[in-house]
Amino acid sequence: MIDPDSLHSGQIQRKLRAKEFILVNNPKATHELWVNDIALVGIIDKEGKQQIFDGWAACKHCLVAYRTHSKRDAFQSRKNYGLTSLHLHVKQCHSSSSTIISSTSTDAVPKESAPVQTLIPRFAYNKSQLSEQLQRKLKDAELKFVAAGSHSFNALENDGVLDLVQTTIDIGAQMGKVNVHEIFYGRKTIRNESIAKFNHFSTTIRQILDEPIKNHCVAATCDMWTDDYVKRSYLDFSVFSTNDEYILSHCLLRCKHFSEESKTSMNIWQEIKYIFESFNLSFGDTPIVTDQGSNMVAAFNITQEARIPCMAHRCNTTFETAWNREDSKNPTFAMFNLAVRELRKYTNQTSGIQDKLTKTLKGGCSTRPWRSYFIIHDSLNDSFEELNIILRDRQEQHRLFNIDPVLLNGIVQLMRPFSMIFDQLEMANQPTLQNVVPSYYRMMNDTQADANDHKIIKELKSEIRYCLDEKYLPSILQIHWVATYLDPSFKSFFFVSDHSYLATQKKEVRKGLHILASDIIQQFDSYSSQSQHLSSTSPSAKRFKNDPFADFRNRKSTPKSSINDTNALTKELDRQIQLYDSMEIDDGYDNNPFTFWYSHKGDLSLLAKIAKSVLVIPASSAESERHFSMAGQIVTEHRSSLDPECVEALVVLKEAYINKMWPTIPLSNEQS
Repeated sequence: MIDPDSLHSGQIQRKLRAKEFILVNNPKATHELWVNDIALVGIIDKEGKQQIFDGWAACKHCLVAYRTHSKRDAFQSRKNYGLTSLHLHVKQCHSSSSTIISSTSTDAVPKESAPVQTLIPRFAYNKSQLSEQLQRKLKDAELKFVAAGSHSFNALENDGVLDLVQTTIDIGAQMGKVNVHEIFYGRKTIRNESIAKFNHFSTTIRQILDEPIKNHCVAATCDMWTDDYVKRSYLDFSVFSTNDEYILSHCLLRCKHFSEESKTSMNIWQEIKYIFESFNLSFGDTPIVTDQGSNMVAAFNITQEARIPCMAHRCNTTFETAWNREDSKNPTFAMFNLAVRELRKYTNQTSGIQDKLTKTLKGGCSTRPWRSYFIIHDSLNDSFEELNIILRDRQEQHRLFNIDPVLLNGIVQLMRPFSMIFDQLEMANQPTLQNVVPSYYRMMNDTQADANDHKIIKELKSEIRYCLDEKYLPSILQIHWVATYLDPSFKSFFFVSDHSYLATQKKEVRKGLHILASDIIQQFDSYSSQSQHLSSTSPSAKRFKNDPFADFRNRKSTPKSSINDTNALTKELDRQIQLYDSMEIDDGYDNNPFTFWYSHKGDLSLLAKIAKSVLVIPASSAESERHFSMAGQIVTEHRSSLDPECVEALVVLKEAYINKMWPTIPLSNEQS
């Protein structure tokens, strides 16, 4: 038994939030505040009985506890403290709580509130304290959910399911025992709710993006995907943005159904243009990362938008080209590759093999193909000895004859470092563009010839190095070098190497910084000054901005300000560059360049603005590829009748849930 006199207010509040204590409605209460806003405090004991703590009451909204009576004296009696302080607190708390609820949530009860017991149920919050009968009933209900709905066991621990169950418990705690069939909504209602939530989410994001757009701190990824069953095409459009605290965030705006049968560049651009206009994105000032698909490239060339190639796809093109060249000229390597393909096909079509392997043979990664080389051969390498035994027992050992285990291990060792490089290009919550140039030198270093290499590995390394210079290096535009310089981890990169190409790029980086300073910063200052003169009632106009990346793509640069303004900007930028070059990196640096620029946005203001505008650009379109994987889990053979509008809503909302951006629709005046 807990002694109420040993408790204090803060302890009770923490226990209520942790649901170790409960709120209990006072059955004798008649005052409105006691009915709606104040409750007694108690606990469910080990026997499932309710124990109320004498001398305590708490606010139902924020769970702050107040003493109603003093501690017991020598005669075991208490003095009544009265409820004036609690009443004053509750009136203020109720007012602020109602405002928050009506503006941010459709829930009638704040999520932090502890359940209020309107009756005296024999229910304990610790499931081990439930009766054996209730434990069996709970387990049986969970199993029915898994079995009847063909859900995974992991679904029982999904936050969405837990939130649903918690909501029903909260409803029961307020309303008393209810029949779930009488309170649950059906599939049509929830389908409509998904569309409403998606539309509200789009409105919210449009408002959130307004400030980053003004500050030139928005970039995007764009790609297309076709589902495996209905063969509908969808256009994915995701944005990356930074705020004043230099925090990088990303968001899926649309997974838009592409209704045109012909994926021509004009049709694609019309869809992209519609997204631009819907979210008030600036033409010419929103760098977009895509793959090198001819239709996608041509679409952005229609208006000469700032399109940047996905460097992960460029890596894949590099490896694919090198791999195919070696395959075509070396019969031994060609037989090796054929044997691997045939073995994967055989094991996938034959029962009793995959389940006996330490690591099942993988089929690659369809949405992110640049990882396939390592995934396929690594899984085979780990299970090679087991496969040898299994196939020998089946008299199928000949399937391994052309798979040289030494070559197989050599391929795995060659590709493993590249997998780590891909990790640096695919991150979504930290800047990645600065990793592109160093990744080239890392790949060149990892493909240096070794005397102990297998003959085919030596040839494959040579082909990869050649393709890196042929396919990858030309894609490293000037902006990638600028991004590398803006990462404090790599700024010394330009000063420690004697490579003549780097020496040239060092000059080009400084030139690029001046271009971006004059374009981005002066445009921002001009935009800000113009905004001050606009009426607050003026309608927002569609924004077409001069392309700040024009000079990087050999186009006419933006008009400059007066000579005096330009000279002053040039001198100040040179001063900041000199100061930046002389800085030493703190040992506690977390490898996130935005952390550095946020701490130096005062003394390196021009460079910090450039860093926000450039480093917001992702190095790859991996985020779009991840959305396609997500969509593939939604559009399945059993859910092929989902209409495109619903598919988009579910994909966007799932991404919003993962990013902790779940939209909350405010209550109407009547509801609140």
